[in-house]
Amino acid sequence: MELSVVLPEDIDEVVAGYKDCWPLIPMLHGRLAQMADKAAIRTCAKRLDMLSRQNGRLGVRFDHELEAEVFQDYLIYMYRPRGFSLVRQLYNRKVYPEKSLEQELLAGMVQARFSVFWIGVLHPEKGCSALDIISGEQLFILDQTLTQQEATGLLAAFRVFPFRGVWAHTGANMVLGKVEDTAGLQPMGRILNDQQERELNEENVRRWRTLLAGQQ
Repeated sequence: MELSVVLPEDIDEVVAGYKDCWPLIPMLHGRLAQMADKAAIRTCAKRLDMLSRQNGRLGVRFDHELEAEVFQDYLIYMYRPRGFSLVRQLYNRKVYPEKSLEQELLAGMVQARFSVFWIGVLHPEKGCSALDIISGEQLFILDQTLTQQEATGLLAAFRVFPFRGVWAHTGANMVLGKVEDTAGLQPMGRILNDQQERELNEENVRRWRTLLAGQQ
């Protein structure tokens, strides 16, 4: 399958800005996770089949070290009491100056969406061109790790958000396999509402965990 993603003319400048911002993303995610109360953590753990009881106490069970990052990603983006995610709550509080990199990132993060992507082309030291299997949209996604791997052809589920005219991802990447023959790769052409996006997220976490268990 040929992807026709056109990189912006200022892509080098965008990549440089992204490299400056990248270390701030896990910092923001850590702060957001600290905002979650016990009810939020238990609700998300139950939805993802990660809730366990040990010594009479309810907690989150991770069967693989990679699951912690995926759980945190779901918690801060998909748990939306009264319609507001933790990301939206922090953005609305304006705790960072309006023109700060942190507030810029949060402005993008509140627009984040989860989907399943096919990685079609790698752009060394920049990112990748990918096909959104759900919507059919072709995206350029900034990334500092995929370009160092044999990632072409990977099918992966993760969350992306707009950043300076292109896209970045939140870091929690679930690899579901590799698609070498794209003849049968037909996008669904769907735009998901909030509930459908959450269900897609949950479905792919379960699918990914099953794959991880099979590799152990």
